[in-house]
Amino acid sequence: MSVGQVILLSGALLAYLVGSGWASGQETVQYFTSSGLWCFVPGVLNIIMLYFGYTAYGYAGRTRGIDSLSGVFEFYVGKYIGKLFVIFAWLFTFCAYVFMIAGFGATLEQQIGLPTAVGSALGSVLAIVTALFGLNGIVNVIGKIGPVIVTIITFIGVVSIFMFAPYITQGAALLASGEVTVPVAGGGHPLTAGLSFGGCSLLLCSAYVARQAHDLRGYKWSNFKLIVFIGAVVDSVVPIMIGYAHLGNIQESGNAQIPNLILANHIFPGLGIILSIVILLAIYSTICPLMWSTISTFFKDEKSAKYKIACCIFAVAVYIVTLFVPYSTLLNYIMTYCGYSGAIVFAACVIRYFMIRSADKKSGKVTEAVVAIEES
Repeated sequence: MSVGQVILLSGALLAYLVGSGWASGQETVQYFTSSGLWCFVPGVLNIIMLYFGYTAYGYAGRTRGIDSLSGVFEFYVGKYIGKLFVIFAWLFTFCAYVFMIAGFGATLEQQIGLPTAVGSALGSVLAIVTALFGLNGIVNVIGKIGPVIVTIITFIGVVSIFMFAPYITQGAALLASGEVTVPVAGGGHPLTAGLSFGGCSLLLCSAYVARQAHDLRGYKWSNFKLIVFIGAVVDSVVPIMIGYAHLGNIQESGNAQIPNLILANHIFPGLGIILSIVILLAIYSTICPLMWSTISTFFKDEKSAKYKIACCIFAVAVYIVTLFVPYSTLLNYIMTYCGYSGAIVFAACVIRYFMIRSADKKSGKVTEAVVAIEES
């Protein structure tokens, strides 16, 4: 696999992971900043959960030829629990699509004053049009967007951490005293926040990674693991950095719907406009595969009329929901509780992965399977 392919596939995974919560900063404030000086803990847990969780998915696809999430779950935990895990993943991808459409509207409202209803409608239309191209078309689009999004958000994080570093301990003290409050996701403790955040990240891309693991069997196993590792590290390190920046600017960032716009406008006003575009691209790059994951569970043929009609009906129904529930509220409730179910999925699949891999090594099955694939 070439360096360019690794970058493209890592970029596609990151674009999927980033979404509205990560790029907007709302997710970062609720999971990372709310932990105060222990802001790094959710990020460390996220790296562990993503890397080993996605490696487990990849192992099932690579050595057993499994090309679906339901197949991966059934392989690791059996038919009935596997179906329950598929429901967990489907519910989260469905719910994540809901709060990301709301985030699309909230971004346009905060930056340029466009009514939320109009902004969310625009996001819905873009999601429908792109999802109709199917998974391969989506990967080609978001793979190119991902590195751009991450680069700009990272730049804002690096500059902001230097700007607000002197005020981090002060911000932590304001949080601890209750003088300043922020929305809290994941139970209000760094460890439970990390489990919830990691669980959400795992479920968010479950169907996508399971499919990609199977499709990449013709490449070295180390290539797949490198892609997963890059995604896990970047998806964790950048939010940690930005989380501390928000902590240093807690009085402004704590109550904003789109906190990262506050940081960007502190650097220079024009950057807020650029970031708004980046956030919209980030949301776009996530809502499209989310719609695909949600609809393809029931309609496998991406070219069929049923698949296309289902995409349209789904988008309209979600749009109506976003008209009545605020973005930050949707994100808080959905990510907290879906994240815990993701943590359960992680524990079960990873434990079974190590058990099965150990048994395969003893029997020689894993060596034969991997060598046969890499030589094909």
